[in-house]
Amino acid sequence: MNRKIGVFVVVTLWLLAPTAWAQSNGKIEGQVARASGTGIGGVTVVVNEIGAAQLTGKDGSFAFDGVAPGTYSLSFTLGDRVSQQDGVEVVAGETTSVQENVDWDFSFAETITVTSASRRPERLVEAPAAITIVTDAEIQRQASHGQIPKLLEFTPGVEVTQSGLYDYNLNTRGFNSSLTRRVASLVDGRDPSVPFLGSQEWLALSFTMDDIESLEMVRGPSAALYGANASSGIINMITKRPKDSQGGMFRMTVGEVSTTNAEFRWATPIANEWYFKIQAGIRTTGDFSKSRNGAAEYSIPCTASGQTDCLPQEGVPLNPLDDDELTFYSVRLDKHLNNGDLFTVEGGTAKAEGPVAQTGIGRVQLVDIERPWFRVNYNSEHWNLMAYNSGRDAPVQTALASGGNISLDTQRDTVEAQTNWAFAQDKARLVVGASFSDEDIDTRDPATGRQTLIFEPVQNEKSAIFGQLDWSVSEKLKILVAGRVDENDLHASQFSPKASLVYSINPNSTLRFTYNEAFQVANYSEFFLLANVAAPLDLSPFEGFCAPFGVSCGFGGLTRIVAVGNADLELEEIKTTEIGYSGIIGGRAYLTIDVYQSDNTNFITDLIPQLGALPGGARTNPNFGPYQPPSALPAPAAAALLATLQGALGPAFFILTNNVDGDPILAAVSYTNFGDVDTEGVDLGLNYYVDEKWTVNLSLSSFDFTVNNPQPGFENVLQPNTPESKGSFGVSYVAPRWDFSISARWVDGFRWAVGPFVGDVPSYTTADVSFNFQATDNVRLGLNAANAFDERHWESFGGDILRRRILANATFSW
Repeated sequence: MNRKIGVFVVVTLWLLAPTAWAQSNGKIEGQVARASGTGIGGVTVVVNEIGAAQLTGKDGSFAFDGVAPGTYSLSFTLGDRVSQQDGVEVVAGETTSVQENVDWDFSFAETITVTSASRRPERLVEAPAAITIVTDAEIQRQASHGQIPKLLEFTPGVEVTQSGLYDYNLNTRGFNSSLTRRVASLVDGRDPSVPFLGSQEWLALSFTMDDIESLEMVRGPSAALYGANASSGIINMITKRPKDSQGGMFRMTVGEVSTTNAEFRWATPIANEWYFKIQAGIRTTGDFSKSRNGAAEYSIPCTASGQTDCLPQEGVPLNPLDDDELTFYSVRLDKHLNNGDLFTVEGGTAKAEGPVAQTGIGRVQLVDIERPWFRVNYNSEHWNLMAYNSGRDAPVQTALASGGNISLDTQRDTVEAQTNWAFAQDKARLVVGASFSDEDIDTRDPATGRQTLIFEPVQNEKSAIFGQLDWSVSEKLKILVAGRVDENDLHASQFSPKASLVYSINPNSTLRFTYNEAFQVANYSEFFLLANVAAPLDLSPFEGFCAPFGVSCGFGGLTRIVAVGNADLELEEIKTTEIGYSGIIGGRAYLTIDVYQSDNTNFITDLIPQLGALPGGARTNPNFGPYQPPSALPAPAAAALLATLQGALGPAFFILTNNVDGDPILAAVSYTNFGDVDTEGVDLGLNYYVDEKWTVNLSLSSFDFTVNNPQPGFENVLQPNTPESKGSFGVSYVAPRWDFSISARWVDGFRWAVGPFVGDVPSYTTADVSFNFQATDNVRLGLNAANAFDERHWESFGGDILRRRILANATFSW
């Protein structure tokens, strides 16, 4: 894989060389702005004579490279507003600047552009998917708390489940889980998730939250462009370029839960269009987590394995207790070329010590983890080439149920290329790309030399090609088709298609009809897991049945009680039909309505009991059948051994089995596929801009599911872990020197079933409050209160009781 990245870098450097083509043509660049000089985003700029078109960025900027010498006219369109500038002269090898000032009256929502739905810029109201965007201004106002998932907490259709102070799961459209892997997350195109689990580790991102320029979330299957981990959606975060965010920032934050945070960011030019950015931070806090070593902070303690509606007891207490520390740093170097292209090299790392995560094998304390990464990227008007490495080095993680250490060392190396072109006078737009990834998983404990989560290290290669074509048939109708082919060592080739019709009722309102097919491949844990879920048993006396015959039965040491993966899991497949409306009403209200219906087949369960979950006494994972004594052991001795083991172990005898190397283990829980599940729901969102200062936000969501041909016993195991109804309401006021907001959400009660955690999540209502004041040009003061009214609750059964957390901050900028 290092050779592949080397080839990529050589190609990138070659692309940086000047070309005769660039010298024989010229460039048009400029800005569309209000009379005050403030840029206007989302404006369509067209070079009429050649049909080239672009959307302006949020600052109103635009640029056309490779324009032949001549005289041109430019048209500018936003909704039903049109302006034109004639007589634009282009000279070979030179840049022509154009400034277009307009006096249009328009709403904020009309100017918003997004990239995630189509992998290219387009207006929010015209996107062929249900999409939520959090703008730079909104992120700035909440940056001090540093919890990225909370940016989406009050938005339509998004399930933000908090299980601990730093333990979040982001999901949409049902079947949530601890360490959910159904929504992909990207940072500047880089996937920072944990390969072993496919889930995002939100506490280990290596940048300040206000370094995010925009955050977009596509709700609904997105595999046609993004692959397996996007079966329910995708979160796309774009960070700020050093050139566009020059200056420095230092912030101190203190508050409840023993919080003391310090963050630093600085971006500066170096020379010859080279720009540099560095950021670092440290966060020290207490925690919401409590030890469950003989205690339970709610419900009741479980007294036996397999019990429900109680908190499983843990073999060891938390260590460290109420003492978390997160640190991070990253650096970025950009080179802006004369033709507008951009070359980026960046890297960083994040470390965590102390937080607790809820998983399918019980709670795990992250005692010592580090997440290093590196990215190189070349971006031009029509091409984006990228290579990156993302690692996770976790030598010490405590499985609290068993008390054992579970190490996890992972590496992901990826290269990706994408190109986009417009033709037929910008009526047709094509996006094509390909990617290759190599992933390595090793769970060897440095202290013992033994694997702790799998039987042996795993290496996997996967590749994909994808494409999308959208065609504006008329001014009102756009047709879109997309597809992706994924190759993976772990499964057969998979094709994910998408088709969409977008009908413009008027320039600011669209109806969308979409059909998606997506898939979800089991993660490495679901395929290969071999992890302790309870303290091992001493069965060494039974070795005496084998020793007289010179045979080892494997009972000489402690016998592990484990969760096991299922190598025969099939792919989950999802087919979704969706109708959506996006529109700006009366110039002040932005309304979205999304109705969806999905057919899910071969659903992969969470960890469920090896015996008792399926009808007829069937084993959840047939690969781990009844224990077989060594073949060299005489039949009478083998029969005596089995009879004695059954008498000693009781019901546990029936989960006694052989590991892949023949040694005895007790396979307590595993994964399996089951039949069809239909899901359906409605998401509604409303943003009402009362005036330039006041905004009101409202969201409502409804969800339902049906298990087709349900198997007896699954009603206690199969749960969507999602409320049937939820809603949010918020009000914000933004003045030149200060801002204030209050947002509340209500979540209906629901049943939660993930691994050993099975119980009810009662209905809850929480509210967040924020206030910021610009004291001077360089000093900003702020207050942020999460769960402001201290509504003590849990959002996943087995998660922590969540309390109020008020934080005060001071930000110094220069």
